[in-house]
Amino acid sequence: MAAVQSRARKSVNRGDMPDPVYWVWKKLTSVRVAIVMILIVAFMAFLSVLIPQVPPQFTGSIERIREHVELQRGTWGPFTDLLANFPWFYDARGGIFNLYNQPYWYALVGVLALAVTTCTISRFPPIWRTVSRPRKRVNDAYFERARYRLDFTTPAEPARIEAAFRRRGYGVSREEHDGATYLFADRFSWAMLGTFLSHAGLIALIVGTLITKVGAEEIQFWLGESESHPLFATAGDRQQIQVIVDDASASFTSDGQALDFRSAVRVTSGGEEIAAGEVTVNGPITFNGWRLHQAAYYENGAALQVRDVRDGQLVYSETLMLDEQLFGPRITIRAAVSGELITDEVVPPAFLIPDLPDSGYQLVPLAPDVSLALILITTEESVEFHYAVVSLAGGVDATALDSAALHIGEAQPIAPRVRLYALGAAQPFSDTVVPIVPRDDLPGARIGLIPLADSASVSVGYAEDASGDRFFYFLSGADVQGFLAPGERVRLGDVELEYVAPDIDGSQWGSLSAGASQRIGAVDLTYGGSESVFFRTEPNVPGAEGEALILVERFGQGGTAGTFEARGGENIAVTREGGGIDPAYADRPARLGVGLGGGTPRFNLDAGESAIVGDFEYLFLGPREFTGLTVRRDPGSNVFWAAIIAGIVGLVIVLLVPRRRVWAKITPERTYLAGLAGHGTNLTREFGGLARSLGAPDAPEADEDDEE
Repeated sequence: MAAVQSRARKSVNRGDMPDPVYWVWKKLTSVRVAIVMILIVAFMAFLSVLIPQVPPQFTGSIERIREHVELQRGTWGPFTDLLANFPWFYDARGGIFNLYNQPYWYALVGVLALAVTTCTISRFPPIWRTVSRPRKRVNDAYFERARYRLDFTTPAEPARIEAAFRRRGYGVSREEHDGATYLFADRFSWAMLGTFLSHAGLIALIVGTLITKVGAEEIQFWLGESESHPLFATAGDRQQIQVIVDDASASFTSDGQALDFRSAVRVTSGGEEIAAGEVTVNGPITFNGWRLHQAAYYENGAALQVRDVRDGQLVYSETLMLDEQLFGPRITIRAAVSGELITDEVVPPAFLIPDLPDSGYQLVPLAPDVSLALILITTEESVEFHYAVVSLAGGVDATALDSAALHIGEAQPIAPRVRLYALGAAQPFSDTVVPIVPRDDLPGARIGLIPLADSASVSVGYAEDASGDRFFYFLSGADVQGFLAPGERVRLGDVELEYVAPDIDGSQWGSLSAGASQRIGAVDLTYGGSESVFFRTEPNVPGAEGEALILVERFGQGGTAGTFEARGGENIAVTREGGGIDPAYADRPARLGVGLGGGTPRFNLDAGESAIVGDFEYLFLGPREFTGLTVRRDPGSNVFWAAIIAGIVGLVIVLLVPRRRVWAKITPERTYLAGLAGHGTNLTREFGGLARSLGAPDAPEADEDDEE
């Protein structure tokens, strides 16, 4: 029987039976678990800062996500795939590079929200009891061991002490017991609820984030100046919303970094304007629950119109975003004698220079087996333009010329500078360096040719003798020859020839700065600086055979930073600042290039200029800027802002409005005070101030920091 009674008296513990709800509740209310979850969230946030994340506008495209991951391979090397595929047992779509769109992130946020909610619920009853039904009486021993306590000679009736508390903002209750008066004074009791306001703000913040993820809608698109874009595809519904950009503008630093960009935008519905204003990245306009703001800026666009000249009908009108680019030297080539323009364009490098990284060249034929190499050499600081006349005879591979074959870094040859005068003239009509080359029929001599009138010519050059190189001349087809010292002249028919001095011959190879020219054989080469030309191939352009090539040249007047990836030919990867633009282009208007294919030569149009080609008239209206717009509706945004406000208010209450509770025992001889208060409050000093204000003879003396 005793054994039975012993088993009956044994208490039943909740842990003796399976209770998963209780176990989960205990874990969610555990401070240790909360700290672990917060540390995990903080660590993941740190990873998202350390590891560049997929831009939000790219998260819906697996191709863009892969492109972003590939861009990080140079930084993370062999770890790139490991990070991109984490956690490896499902298609991570970017893994750690797309952290905030992973299921485990949302699961963690959800569990954290549940834990905060559980902690709030579990703490609410005891705190509410403390606020609504505080303990109004303590035992006498508490007046001897409380952290904040003071006793002094009773200076006045209990009613005066009670009134003193009320003047200080306390709520006071009073009772009499065993010849003593007991007071309970409570101030800012409601402040203890501030912690729940902070918790509610945190919960609302997490909930708002989840609502945004599930319910937010976002539309992004590019729109050129004077263009409209339907916000929704409504199959011809007249009430569809249209977004119109009237103007896009930007300001830049001297080195091309954007300071600000903004756009003047209108929104219409059924032809009626429902919103309008200037939008920026952080300055949207709102309509029908949507927020429209600028997300990006692009300046390389062009407006092209085409009319059918047979009936005058406008058959094509588009603002084109030219999103591809080629980079190279701007070259002008003219006939040396007549000055006739042969070409004026940006010539992208077509072939790599094997021993010069990020440098390339293009070849322009001059004669059979002879070409002019246009060379772009890039360094970390600059872009340099070089040129060279190269021989391609004897099976030379024209696509793999190295720096030696291109004479890069090689000293330029020496040749004679000569002047030609009309008889009796004081000023020469020609002052030039004559290129000279070896002659097989004149061993030891290097000869150049100067054309004269009536198909005559004079040969000049250097011949070797015992005293070294000497300048000599001879008239072709006549027995006239001789030597000249520097500064000497000789008459040759109707002209006089003067040998000036040895000089550098730049007609074979060398370098040019922006705006400089060099005569090379029968042509004059001018370097206008290095720049990028933006282009695209466009279908459906009237008059084109297949896709038309549309490009725009800004002549260095674009505002964005001069960093480019060169394209063309072998797709040279040049990413450097531009090489400066010839000041002669300072007032040059933008120029549109149109290639229709089918054997039709490419033609150029200045802004506002038109040209008739075949049955169509092509009009270049001018360059156009594009604005990248984001239209977003976020049902969680109001929750988000309410959460922030609640969190801040709750935090302010908790930190700046500490609750104060004071218990007092008043006897005819002595008054005893004891209390509790939050951080930042010294109740003992406050008690001293109370005693002094009541006139207690043994009240403590005041300190400078005492609270009155």
